[in-house]
Amino acid sequence: MAEASTQEAPAASRQGYAKSEATREAIIAAALSAFGRYGYSTATTRQIAEAAGVALPAIAYHFGNKEGLYLACARDIVARYYAQAADLALEAGLALEAAPPPDVCSDYLRHILRRLLRLFAQDEASGSQADFVAREMRDRGPAFQILYDQLWAPGVEITARLVAGCQGRKAVQDGDRAEALMLISSLLAFNTGRDVALQILGRPNLDAGALNLIDAAIDRIVDGVAGRTS
Repeated sequence: MAEASTQEAPAASRQGYAKSEATREAIIAAALSAFGRYGYSTATTRQIAEAAGVALPAIAYHFGNKEGLYLACARDIVARYYAQAADLALEAGLALEAAPPPDVCSDYLRHILRRLLRLFAQDEASGSQADFVAREMRDRGPAFQILYDQLWAPGVEITARLVAGCQGRKAVQDGDRAEALMLISSLLAFNTGRDVALQILGRPNLDAGALNLIDAAIDRIVDGVAGRTS
């Protein structure tokens, strides 16, 4: 009997862990949507718990309080970005240390913008993340510094370094950062402004054909940054 109990405990523990993680993920998803739509001060934990299909105390158990949940949402966004894009950014950063020729910088800039496009063009979950980031960066709430330090600042800086490299410069100028910011921000049109973007393009959704169309536009923009014309 004792041996049977020992064998059953790990399975029960794993089941409880999986259930706990699923609950946490459901709360994060509901919170991203609520905070992105209504903002930190207006969204309520009761509203989030109902949307997640959990009891209100589950939020306190996993996140402590409303601010803890809000900060967890920001960290979740950063983690998702790093899981999908950090490898390319790191590779580009290492390449830049060797002062590569402009065409190499152009290729990395092209690839990074295309990767960001696909991140921004993902499903409804990424829309909630974009709404959260846009509202937080605009209204400067509790998670501003997390998103700025770990997402926006390094993203703009690596893009600015590539912009400079496209023009044969290693030193980054303020104009490079302004251009990098505009490049990245323009891609958000295919997330937070998706309906408008699709209607302008005459497309029902961001399918492979639409992405190829935007990729071609990215190529022309990068060529312009590098001072090349076709």
